Amino acid sequence: MNLKRLFYSIMVLSLTFVIGCKNITEEKEEVVKLVKVEMLSAEQEVEYLAFNGIVKEKSLALLSFRVGGPLVKVNSNAGDYVNKGDIIAQIDKRDYQIQLDNAQAQYIQIKGEYERYKELYANDKIPANTFEKIESGYKMAKAGFENATNQLNDTELKVPISGYIHEKMVENFNTVGPGQPIFSIIDMSELEIIVSVPENQVLELKACQENYLTVKNANVFDFPIQLRSINEKTGKDGMYEARFVMNNKQSTNIYPGMTAEVKVVCTGTENEIYLSSDIVFMDNNMSCVWVYEPSKQQVRKQEVIVTSLQPGGELEVIEGLKTGDFIVTAGVHSLSDSQKVRPITQGSASNVGGLL
Repeated sequence: MNLKRLFYSIMVLSLTFVIGCKNITEEKEEVVKLVKVEMLSAEQEVEYLAFNGIVKEKSLALLSFRVGGPLVKVNSNAGDYVNKGDIIAQIDKRDYQIQLDNAQAQYIQIKGEYERYKELYANDKIPANTFEKIESGYKMAKAGFENATNQLNDTELKVPISGYIHEKMVENFNTVGPGQPIFSIIDMSELEIIVSVPENQVLELKACQENYLTVKNANVFDFPIQLRSINEKTGKDGMYEARFVMNNKQSTNIYPGMTAEVKVVCTGTENEIYLSSDIVFMDNNMSCVWVYEPSKQQVRKQEVIVTSLQPGGELEVIEGLKTGDFIVTAGVHSLSDSQKVRPITQGSASNVGGLL
């Protein structure tokens, strides 16, 4: 009787031990590892090109008379702003007025004769060669009258463009000749910024769309400008000359000759992915990361192709991942494929690897 009780007790204890071990195993199997997970987001890499340059006016024009004579008026000085059509200097009109009066008198006389001979010729009253001589004299008198009129008008020097007087080269009452420079005028409706570009940046410059001007001495920062042209051939210094243009209708206090800085913004392609180097591990000579699968609540080993180590300790992933993937960013060497995990937190879309 005692033997039966002893045997029964042993069986009960054995069964209890087996059940207890099974529960402990199940509890161990149900342990889920906590991991730090962050989602990859689409980022844009922004690059900058910077150049030093100089501000230049749109154009510099030399103004001169078409006729010569003594000056009787000089209405402007260096630094004055003048509008198109303004009279800024005048030559004595006396001699040109006399020439015009003589030319006009001859023209009126010959014109009357021409009209009479024209009517006679139309009625076959005079031969053709006689009318041709009269007509030729009429045309010469007309041209002489028009020329005298133009010369009188040309005694007034009018501004062809609006701008600033850069230099006054004569004084009043000086006698000037035709074509002699009197003033120089600068057109500042637009300003050009001239920079030198090395050959390894020419293609990048052409591809970029956003350009900004900074002129510290004018207290102008990041003013939008446009690329106008790039020389097709290098200069003596081996650099390509690029011209940027800015609209100067606003009062910017920028003047020709000022030194300037041009910043060119080049926006890279989207979906460029950068990871901290400690997120990537090697497995059978392959670069890998752990990808968390929310639907399965487990991790999956994913092979990736990365570039060489970048400044700051980052690796650019060029294949194997996409935006929206969840990446394990800590404890990557203590996981196994298909392991159950639970994220500690969802990471920032712009702070992959906790770098910021």
